[in-house]
Amino acid sequence: MSSVVTHQPMERRVTVPFTGPVGGRGPATWGQTAIRRALRALEPDDHQFNVDWGGLVEPGLPVEAALEAIRGLMYVHDSLRTLMHETPEGTYTQELHTEGELEVRLVAADGTDTLSVAEALHRGLYGQRFDPARDWPFRVGLVTQGGLVRYAVMIVSHTAVDGWALPRLRADMTSLVAGADPGKLRAGRAMCGPLDEAAFQRGRGALRRDEAARSFILGNLARTPAHLYGAPASAPARGPRYRSAVLRCPGLDSAVAATASRLGTTSSTVLLAAACSAAARSADRSDFAFQVMVSNRFVPGLADVVAPVALEGVLYLPDCRGPIEALTPRVWKASVNTYRFAYYDKDRLTEQLRGAPAADTTCWYNDRRGEAARVAGPGADDGEPGPEGGADAPGVPAPEGSLTWSVPSDRQGGVTLALHVIDAPGGLDLSLTADTTLLAPDTMEELLRAMERSARGGR
Repeated sequence: MSSVVTHQPMERRVTVPFTGPVGGRGPATWGQTAIRRALRALEPDDHQFNVDWGGLVEPGLPVEAALEAIRGLMYVHDSLRTLMHETPEGTYTQELHTEGELEVRLVAADGTDTLSVAEALHRGLYGQRFDPARDWPFRVGLVTQGGLVRYAVMIVSHTAVDGWALPRLRADMTSLVAGADPGKLRAGRAMCGPLDEAAFQRGRGALRRDEAARSFILGNLARTPAHLYGAPASAPARGPRYRSAVLRCPGLDSAVAATASRLGTTSSTVLLAAACSAAARSADRSDFAFQVMVSNRFVPGLADVVAPVALEGVLYLPDCRGPIEALTPRVWKASVNTYRFAYYDKDRLTEQLRGAPAADTTCWYNDRRGEAARVAGPGADDGEPGPEGGADAPGVPAPEGSLTWSVPSDRQGGVTLALHVIDAPGGLDLSLTADTTLLAPDTMEELLRAMERSARGGR
């Protein structure tokens, strides 16, 4: 009679001391403050907006080389060495440290499946909330096999990054692994972190941009109805109020590119037009308003910054009817200003909105294409749009050509819907999280399928 011997992964923790070239304390940025307030409102479920990245390390990396690259990353990016503190007045300050220690978990997967070990490590690191005032906003786990790092799991607090920061982090980590000098990698960048950005935001140019953005947003909100889908239900729903659906759309990326080429526009505009059309139809109305997540890295100086720079712009479209050929030019015209006017002080905007007529700001759209790959396969989610969008995208991708349902946290920041476009193998995923007291599951499915049809150039 034979017995099966199972090998349990062996784990140890190492301390990585790090340094940084600058330190200091100052006011939090507009992006840091917006995210911190949203996370505060979601406690203790705010861990669902942790941001993750990493993946397979091929052909393998010596452990010391991996730790050295992590140390270098902490040097290059100030946001990874920044803590946030709440003041008695309810505002936030940031504290940038010049030194510290980061704990890294090392798990040996010898005799076991590397991916399954990485997924378990990811669940443990991702599922814990960050304390922004005490915890470094960066967690790292490395899976080794044969003495070499084969998989990296990296979790970042949303107070330190947004989704559009991930490609920069990934590129810098690749350079550091290849032997780049952290000082030279950092040199020449207009801003190296949120403390630099906070100083920029106190300048005359940024203040003018802030004022113009708030004026534009107030104008669009004045035209937005109080309820796009009717008044929210006052009675609690039976079971989880929010559901999530992911529609796997093979070839949609190529189809959208073809539609954009035919119409002389961009793929982003085609997808946004398709979203507006499908959402307005699901609400049985001709107009619609989306909170659209905007990277803001086109603002001079912000191109390379790793920090929560993205904020929501307000897109109001008075007429979402008609075929994609007619709708796309209208969406392009409206979206140009929505993107242009999305860098602002949200606290000041909130104050201006006190006493103003109600406007529905609960419908979110986020084109997440181009973000860094997910860390641990099924179940991993990079969290963008993060709490600015108020709802998390489901982490479990759908099989090709099908619709997959999951049940996220019952607390989603009061959104009606959050619609995401995500890169997927051989196509795109259309992901929707919605309040089922306002959008029944069959309405959610039809919204996603209508968006796909429209983006492919159909009706």
